[in-house]
Amino acid sequence: MRGSGIRSAVAAALALSALALAGCGGDDGGGEPAQEAASAEEEGTRLWFTAGEQFEPIPAGTEDEGPEGAVQELLDGPAERRRADGVPVETNIPEGASLRELNVEDDGTAVVKLSDEFSGGVPPDEGERSLDQQSDLDARVAQVTYTLTQFEGIESARVVSGRTVVEGKVDRQELAAPAGGPPKNLAATRKGPKLPGTRRIQKKLAKLRYLPKSAVDGVAGYQTEQAVIAFQSWEGLGRDGDVGPITAAALETARRPKPRKGGPSKRIEVHRERGVALLVKGGRTKRAIHISAGAPGTETPSGRYEVFRKELESWSVPFQTWLPYASYFNNGIAFHGYPEVPVFPASHGCVRVPAPEAPGVYRFAAIGTAVVVY
Repeated sequence: MRGSGIRSAVAAALALSALALAGCGGDDGGGEPAQEAASAEEEGTRLWFTAGEQFEPIPAGTEDEGPEGAVQELLDGPAERRRADGVPVETNIPEGASLRELNVEDDGTAVVKLSDEFSGGVPPDEGERSLDQQSDLDARVAQVTYTLTQFEGIESARVVSGRTVVEGKVDRQELAAPAGGPPKNLAATRKGPKLPGTRRIQKKLAKLRYLPKSAVDGVAGYQTEQAVIAFQSWEGLGRDGDVGPITAAALETARRPKPRKGGPSKRIEVHRERGVALLVKGGRTKRAIHISAGAPGTETPSGRYEVFRKELESWSVPFQTWLPYASYFNNGIAFHGYPEVPVFPASHGCVRVPAPEAPGVYRFAAIGTAVVVY
């Protein structure tokens, strides 16, 4: 069963407390057409690659390709494959993975035996996997499962990599968003102690737009730590979230972050190397927020975009995770809340936002809001 202890804990951690905004978005996180099974007769065989946190199915090399050929072509990777509009697609399956054997059992389960490369970089013991490692493996299995279950007579897949059974029987229903949405009222914010001098630091951070005024409470918690990291990142200081002598001195003379010149009056600037997003309105920075963009291999592409879809509770089918407060601006790439936002690029292409800041970014990123990624 996929609902293991690790997966339950992940779902709980990803839930933001007090989902107070009205629900937005009507599809399942990847766009309804991208998640429905393709009919080989009507549309030809498709391969389920990824783009950001969502699926991006594209036509296979030949329309009449069978299950074995489709899986091997999927394992070969997208290479120079692109969508019809020229947007490149990605894969989470490691290079070098190959198909050893594929048999369809009487109950419609395709038993897929793959080379060791398929599960490369992921510990065999589920209890030893990090959140990102589990998500990567989930995406690999989901790619294979969706590619196979488009074929008549195949209802599910069981993936074996080398001698390791990667997953039990998995079908599309098991990959769908859990009923009821993410758990409610489970805060993804660490509480901290009230320390002397904290309120003074918070007031400085708020004046510089790294912290909302509502967060000036004298509590040295997670939101304040993230604001300090954003300040340190923008000023080129060591990013540890602590206000030591160097950071304290810099706070005394710092000015509000300046956005780049030009561009729409209202926009979000994503500065990937600095790990900071600027919410800009009227040419001035309204908020500066610590973010984590795409990791090497799944980088958040630079360019100019617009927010085109918003989902309060978005579900990533490939990565089997909730993306709270998701504002999509480039295919399957979105701003979304996340419980842990490291000081290095770590996502699958999306822009991770600290949980306490996610509702504010969601409100700012109205449909049509410009997004510039540097």
